[in-house]
Amino acid sequence: MNLLSVVPGKIGGMEQYVRNLLSYSVNAGDGHTWYLFLTAHNFHTFQAQSNVHKLMIPQNFGTDQQLHRWIQSLKLELWFCPMLVLSPADVQIPSVINIPDIQHEYYPHFFEPHILNWRRTNYQASAQRSSAVLTLSEYSKQTIVQKFHLPAHKVHAVHLDASKEFSLPFDAALNEHVLQKYQLTPGYGFFPANTWHHKNHLNLLKALVSLRQNHGLRIPVVFTGFAQEAHDSVVSYLNENHLWDQIKWLNYVPQNEMPYLYRNAGFLCFPSLFEGFGIPLVEAMRAQIPIISSNCGSIPEVVGNASLLFDPLRPEDIAAKLAAVLQPGIRNDLIAKGNAQAKKFSWEKCARETLAVFRSAAHR
Repeated sequence: MNLLSVVPGKIGGMEQYVRNLLSYSVNAGDGHTWYLFLTAHNFHTFQAQSNVHKLMIPQNFGTDQQLHRWIQSLKLELWFCPMLVLSPADVQIPSVINIPDIQHEYYPHFFEPHILNWRRTNYQASAQRSSAVLTLSEYSKQTIVQKFHLPAHKVHAVHLDASKEFSLPFDAALNEHVLQKYQLTPGYGFFPANTWHHKNHLNLLKALVSLRQNHGLRIPVVFTGFAQEAHDSVVSYLNENHLWDQIKWLNYVPQNEMPYLYRNAGFLCFPSLFEGFGIPLVEAMRAQIPIISSNCGSIPEVVGNASLLFDPLRPEDIAAKLAAVLQPGIRNDLIAKGNAQAKKFSWEKCARETLAVFRSAAHR
């Protein structure tokens, strides 16, 4: 596994994907040995096992030639790049990549020119060169097949799950610690997302202002996540509309505390404009809180009937669903539907289906 670009705590759902997939796959008992290619910034966050070996790649590492030599000397059967593109691009053994989504094909203006150019240069070329392409939903599979002109059998949609912390028994002491640490009053709305443009924080905030001004309804909302490209505009809007007394921004939260942020929330609001999957949707189902979410991308596929859907470009529609989810009857119905929908997802299933793709690619 090429894990050189995994930055702990900074890449959202894809880090959860890598860690959980690895955890469940290496224990599959299929006799395979795994080699993790790591750097100084993430080496200590992965565990070695009898069948898992860690290799430290120097920070000044600048050429693909050494990677090729390691691949050859270790006699690897398969090269897996879970972080978007094939690297080295000319790897000589069977290879699999994971492209969670191709947002840049639909929202190019959300990307800085150099990032957009990098994606356009590498995504399609990597998909064409690799033996197989993994993605996170049927929606993403269809867009990749269509935009990159790939045969459908080469692209495999494998659903994710919530992180394993969401399946642990309830810890009353940790729950109280989280409430006190962040000074939380249960019942808030919750939105965990870095401030990337596609996460659409602004329209959620506009909906909160609309409810406050037009209906006298002040819904507290808790946000988590790192500052990204849209952060300055989000902070400016918060300041201009005096929303700081209504929202709380927690930045990065340790993974073991996340289930308790969900459990104490009144609902999850997920206004994203584009998603390849959307792990917070399953996390909310596991935490047994209702969901309101946008009707875009893979989101309807993941939530099924367990969410009130809205048009994420219409703050008034978001506001209407925010008000509706507070009603006990609607809330209880969504929780019940979420419990049923959550049964469709598991890391065991994700690992099993992924390993099947690996075996097929390696044999070819």
